[in-house]
Amino acid sequence: MTLPSPARPVGPSTAAGRPRAFRLAFLVPRTEWAYKPRIVATTFVIVTQVFLYVLLWRALYGEGSQTVVGLDASQAITYSVLATLMGTGRVVLEGASQETAQSKIRDGSVVFWFVRPLAARRYCAWRGVGEGLYATAWLCAGLAIGLATGLVSAPPTWTATAVAVLSYALGQVVFYQIGLLVDLTSFWTITSFGVNRLVAFAQLLLSGGLVPLWFFPDWFRMVGEHLPFAATIHVPVSLYTGRIAAADAGWFLAEQALWGVLLTLAGRFMWHRAARRLLVLGG
Repeated sequence: MTLPSPARPVGPSTAAGRPRAFRLAFLVPRTEWAYKPRIVATTFVIVTQVFLYVLLWRALYGEGSQTVVGLDASQAITYSVLATLMGTGRVVLEGASQETAQSKIRDGSVVFWFVRPLAARRYCAWRGVGEGLYATAWLCAGLAIGLATGLVSAPPTWTATAVAVLSYALGQVVFYQIGLLVDLTSFWTITSFGVNRLVAFAQLLLSGGLVPLWFFPDWFRMVGEHLPFAATIHVPVSLYTGRIAAADAGWFLAEQALWGVLLTLAGRFMWHRAARRLLVLGG
């Protein structure tokens, strides 16, 4: 009598393992939902920023219907509200996350990134998808409230809506890759605090998250529009408001995709180098 051969264990590289990796994308939203005070704090930050931006633009434009650099008060408010929704939720999330190379190196648990069946790069990528989903949930909720209250204007056409959605998706890829590159510097510097502060300032200024790039001098705007930071907020919001016509969206979308590819390649290179230079503190 021949005994049946034992069943082979299902590894993470098999088809049964892929759904488990895919579930990592939902880990971030579920974790944040479990900590209600974080949601309350993020809501407070966003509402406060939106309130101050509305006061600022209404004070600058006054009661008239004048335009500045081709932008009226309604467009300026719409831009600032969307920029706040796109940027703040993700920035607050990244600041509260403990799943960073910097924190893992400091407590010694970074070694587990490289001994898991799932590669560290894929693990972080799936978590990045989850961060994007979480940020998108904030954007959709805020946009719905803004449209219902009249604070945010609707896109001029359905085509503008479609290209803005596509641009936003590409911008989230660039957003993740920029954050990843900053975090990976911890493998060489132990802490990425200084680099993070510098990049955070550049992101806020050059993405149009603080002030629309149209208000800057022409030379500064032309340079800023072609940097990866603008791909995260300025381009999607400009397409939404119609400041960039849908007919001209092709070049901007291609540039966003190009930055996504270049930053992804840079990230792969840094992951490869980081695996050879693994520093473990505290363990």
